[in-house]
Amino acid sequence: MARVCSFVIAVAFLWIGLGFLSSNADAQAADPAEVRVVFVRDGVFTSPTDPAWDQIPETRHALMAQMIAVPHGGGSVSEISVRAIHDGDRIAIRLEWADLSADIGVGVNTFRDAAAIGFPVGRPEITPSPFMGDEEHPVVIWQWAADFDADAEGKSRFGTRYPHSEGVWIFPQDLSVRQQVRGWRGANAVIEYVAHGFGTLTPRIETSVEGSSEHKDGKWNVVLRRKLSTSNTEDPAFVPGEASSLILAVWDGAKEEVNGRKAVTYQWIPAKLDGTQSTTARADVGAQGDAGGPDADE
Repeated sequence: MARVCSFVIAVAFLWIGLGFLSSNADAQAADPAEVRVVFVRDGVFTSPTDPAWDQIPETRHALMAQMIAVPHGGGSVSEISVRAIHDGDRIAIRLEWADLSADIGVGVNTFRDAAAIGFPVGRPEITPSPFMGDEEHPVVIWQWAADFDADAEGKSRFGTRYPHSEGVWIFPQDLSVRQQVRGWRGANAVIEYVAHGFGTLTPRIETSVEGSSEHKDGKWNVVLRRKLSTSNTEDPAFVPGEASSLILAVWDGAKEEVNGRKAVTYQWIPAKLDGTQSTTARADVGAQGDAGGPDADE
């Protein structure tokens, strides 16, 4: 009975989402551009500003305010670009979007910038609902947050906001919370969640995803990377030569976007991993056809 109810709720939310999409057809394309995950045999690029990223095919995706679940709102960021690579062992995805300010602190009426990518768990025959999946078709979400990134690099939020006090005095509760977070998350810039439908979003104690970022010239560039496969059965599966899909979300802290107030894609974006027989290397990455093509091993 619980599974039936969960399915009905997921279908209802999907119906609402599709209705919302149909009234905003100009904002998001019916068939989003496929993300090509280029094979590079010299290792994935870990720096978000590595010049080699410029040679990787880019897709741009429209974002809209989240209007399905409360709290509604967001939508300050209207577009995000995606570039992706793998080396047969690891996958790296770079996100880029416009944001005039780098919001890396959290406090009273202070919010952080953040971005997230969602994937179906495993290699499902049925694509789950893009709205947090359902009981039998879960989704995994990788969320990068600017304040986590700052902490991971040793730049404390307190010290950034009050630079003259760093090393002199710090509120005891702030230190204890920071230690708790570091012990729980390992001071990583990324946290992973798994969801089996609305209201079930659960953080994982351990994460296999790494992240790095740079804010420059009014833009965020963020790279999220992970091994193609893990031992966790509730992880997305990335297989060279095969298809996958993803969803995206962005929060602008300066516009008080937090939790459900965010800019999102309302449908799955198709992705395809290049096969590993490509001759692509750091020196010769390029557009489709210049790197051996996505089906080079087929």
